[in-house]
Amino acid sequence: MFEADPNLWLQSFTAAWFFWIMGALSAIGQSWFYMPAILLLAFGVKLRPTMALLLALLLVGTATTALKHGFGLPRPSEVDARVLDKGRSDRHLVADGAAKAFLALPSDEAIAAARAQEERDFGFVSGHTSAAAAFALSIPLFFGLRRRWIWVAALAWPILMGISRMYLGRHFLADVLGGLAVGWLGTLLVAAWWRRLPTSGPVPAALWVPPLLVVALVGAVAGSIAGVGYNAVGDLLGALAVVAVLQWRGWPHDDTGLPRRIARVACALAVGYTTILAINAAYAAGGWAEGHPVSIAFAITGMIVGLLGSVALCRLLRLYPPPAHAASKAKNP
Repeated sequence: MFEADPNLWLQSFTAAWFFWIMGALSAIGQSWFYMPAILLLAFGVKLRPTMALLLALLLVGTATTALKHGFGLPRPSEVDARVLDKGRSDRHLVADGAAKAFLALPSDEAIAAARAQEERDFGFVSGHTSAAAAFALSIPLFFGLRRRWIWVAALAWPILMGISRMYLGRHFLADVLGGLAVGWLGTLLVAAWWRRLPTSGPVPAALWVPPLLVVALVGAVAGSIAGVGYNAVGDLLGALAVVAVLQWRGWPHDDTGLPRRIARVACALAVGYTTILAINAAYAAGGWAEGHPVSIAFAITGMIVGLLGSVALCRLLRLYPPPAHAASKAKNP
C-alpha cells in the first residue's frame, strides 16, 4: 500500500482539465473551507448538530496529526523520482524508496530522509481524507438526513478527496485508507457519545468522563510528540465548554426565515474571524513559541468567545426567534 504504482497510474492521466479538477478537490480540503462551512451550518442551519460535527472534526484532526508524527512516514513524491508533486518534478529525497510489496513500508533510507527534514511533513495518515470523511459523514449522521443520495455523497466525497491527494503525489494508498478509517471511526465515536446527551438541560456528570479522558490522552500525546500542539487540547476543551453552556442555558431556536439566517451567518463570520485575529495578536504579543502549553488557554478562549459570542450577539439583535412558549405568553399575557 506504500507502493508508487497507484500514484503513477493516476498521474498517467495528464489532461489539463483533470489536473485542474484534482487540484480543486484537494484545495477544498484545507482549513479555509471548514471554518466558514461550520459557521454557515451552525448559524444558517442548526447549531446543535453542527457542534457535534465540530467535535468530530477536532477529534479526527488531532488523531490524524498524532498518527502522522507517531509513524513519521514519507510521501510518495519524496521517495520516488517518477512521482510528481502537484505537477512538479525533482521533489524527491530518495530516487527509488517506495515499498516493493503490497504490505511493505518505504525503504529505511526513505523513512530516515523524511524524518531528517527540518520541517516535518509526514504522509501517513492523510489529513485531507480524514477531515473530508469526518465532515461528510457528520452531515447525514448528526442532521438526521436519510435520503440515499446524501449517504452516497457522504461516502463518495472523502474517497474522491483521497484520489486527488494520490494524483497530486501527496499520499500513498495506505495514507488514504488510513485517513478514511480515522475519519469514519472518530465520527462514529462522537456520534455514540452525542446520542446519550439529553436534548436540553445539564449533561450528567458521568457523560463527561469519556470526552475528558480523550482530552487527557490528547494532552499526553501533545506533550510527547512535537508538532501535535497543545492548541488541540484547548480546541477540544473549548468546544466541550460551549456544549456544556448551551446545554445548561438552552440551545437557541434555529427555525426562522432566510433573512435572519443570513444575518446570523454574517454576525458569526465577523465575530469568528475577529476573535481569531485578536487571539493570534495576543499570543504573538506574549512572545510564546509556537506550540507552547499556554496555547491551551488561548484556544479555549478563542472557541468560547467565537461561538458563544456569536450566539449572544445574534440573540441581542433578535436574530433568533423566541421559544414557542415565550412567544405564546407574549401574545396572551
